[in-house]
Amino acid sequence: MSQSQSRTHRIWPLVALVLVLAMALTSCAAPTPQVLIQTQVVEKAVVQTQLVEKPVIQTQVVEKQVQVTVAPAPSTCATIKDHYKIGFANLTEDIVFAQLVEQGMKEAAKTSGKVDLVIADNKLDGATALANANNFLTQSVDGVVEFQTDEKFGNVIMDKFRAKNIPVIAIDIPMPGATFFGADNYKAGLLAGEAAAKYANDNWGGQVDAVMLLELPQSGPVPAARMQGMLEGLQNNLKTKVADKMVFHLDSKNTQDESFKVVGDTLPKIPNAKHIVGMAINDGSGLGVIAALEAAGRKGQDIVVGQGADPSGQAEMMKPGSIYLGATGYFPEKYGYKIIPAILDALNCKPLPPSIYVDHVFISKDNLCSLYPDTDVCKKK
Repeated sequence: MSQSQSRTHRIWPLVALVLVLAMALTSCAAPTPQVLIQTQVVEKAVVQTQLVEKPVIQTQVVEKQVQVTVAPAPSTCATIKDHYKIGFANLTEDIVFAQLVEQGMKEAAKTSGKVDLVIADNKLDGATALANANNFLTQSVDGVVEFQTDEKFGNVIMDKFRAKNIPVIAIDIPMPGATFFGADNYKAGLLAGEAAAKYANDNWGGQVDAVMLLELPQSGPVPAARMQGMLEGLQNNLKTKVADKMVFHLDSKNTQDESFKVVGDTLPKIPNAKHIVGMAINDGSGLGVIAALEAAGRKGQDIVVGQGADPSGQAEMMKPGSIYLGATGYFPEKYGYKIIPAILDALNCKPLPPSIYVDHVFISKDNLCSLYPDTDVCKKK
């Protein structure tokens, strides 16, 4: 046996003895509780703040007054002028109403200080109105006021003026593209019709046997609205409506003589008519109706109402016993004071309404002198 082996044999008994003693001691000691120690690792984020210095920029406001001259914008209205040439084509020189319109136009033009009027007479004729329009173009008028009666010539005349960009105002008879000035026709008619109905109800027990309408068909639908208003104002307010067959539509041709003739031709057809109401497109036609009724010996049986209330109509309604009950007032002498400012507005490129109406009131012997205190018939009272 080698020396190392001999040593090993001597060590093992000693090891065994130590183990036995250790086990004995362990069994005799109090049990020791086991403590479990857990280690928790908490990760913390370390935030590093880095301060970066930036340069500070300071803004200094310096006030400085700068004078700026702004040039006026060029005008976009090509027709603005200091003075204007305006063509005025009047209906006729033979009717009082038209004479008053012309008088008012002249006065208003003079008052404006900006208008020279070029005046023409349409003579109640479409062909003459067309010739006058051509003459206005030759004279290079800036604007036109038309008072012409023939609807058929309206398109032709207006085509010439539109081609030259000339603004137009049409009095009482509409023209396509022109601003209308004049009667609020249906309303004006209603006023006269209602007055006639009141008279008939108060004096005849509402009984009217026949109606004669003195119309102007050549002037188209707008003046026709005047006649429609007159008839409806009467019929809608009478105690007893007039039968349609007893309503006579007559062409006055806008003259007193023609009205006298057509009424005289109609009366023999209604010999049994006790009460007749005549309704006229204007005072001149109304005077023709009155003359025809009186010539037939009917004074005191009938009444007539009209439109316009010009001096000829005023004089008639103020006569003692006159059958001219009255007429819707149009105040033609004041037309110019509305028309001249309107045409100047158009030439200064200001928009105009499609229609400019006059103010109406029914005029009779009861209120004439309050409206026209300076008229001859009122001065004589």
